[in-house]
Amino acid sequence: MDYELTVYQCEGTDSEKLEWFKTINIAGEKLTDQELRNAVYAGSWLTDAKRYFSKSGCVASNLGDKYVKGSPIRQELLQTALEWIYCTENDTENKPHKSIESYMALHQHDEHSTKLWNYFQSVINWVKNTFPTYRKEMKGLEWGVFYNQFKDTDLNPTALENEIKTLMEDDEVSKKAGVYAYVLTRDERYLNLRTFSDKDKRILFERQKGVCPYCKQMFEITQMEADHITPWSQGGKTDLSNGQMLCKGCNRKKSDQ
Repeated sequence: MDYELTVYQCEGTDSEKLEWFKTINIAGEKLTDQELRNAVYAGSWLTDAKRYFSKSGCVASNLGDKYVKGSPIRQELLQTALEWIYCTENDTENKPHKSIESYMALHQHDEHSTKLWNYFQSVINWVKNTFPTYRKEMKGLEWGVFYNQFKDTDLNPTALENEIKTLMEDDEVSKKAGVYAYVLTRDERYLNLRTFSDKDKRILFERQKGVCPYCKQMFEITQMEADHITPWSQGGKTDLSNGQMLCKGCNRKKSDQ
């Protein structure tokens, strides 16, 4: 074979090298973010970590395949484990991708990655013990984040399963995968609860003749928001019989109560 090969010799800090790799990562099949990181932070720690997380049929995949998305070969499983474990050592939950570089640089020359592998096992085993009934909605959730936050909380798997079953059957819950985060955090935003349609809003607005039932003032429909008279948490449904149009100010006040 007789053709020219362009070779780049990179100098600089690890972060500068990583940015350079991203710049030239345009030809052929693009490398994933973690594949780029692996090129910069190669060392004894990474070699050992890849034994667990980066081969087809690797032990991490065999253990957590039902709960974690991503290809081991494309380093996505390794990336997930790194995102989770980094948050146990640093307050960077909201910026996991940016933090992985620091973690890999810190451990680059460690002899082994046993801590990462043990941590990953702890996460998956906690999930299996806390939620023993498997559902397809469990794949791909932020289990490491939940583990970090709730591993020391006294949770009742039977009570959790009963609540999960009820929520899975609830038509008001649009995002079934969010049920697991909800039963842990009690944050209703994970459920993506049903809302009133534009048609419903128009019907409610006409019934009220544009008058907000709280402040008794008249508004345009664009100045009003649909509200559940009885909230979902108290058994309310997204039915016209349980709906009303409130002005935005009154709706905010009601939500804050």
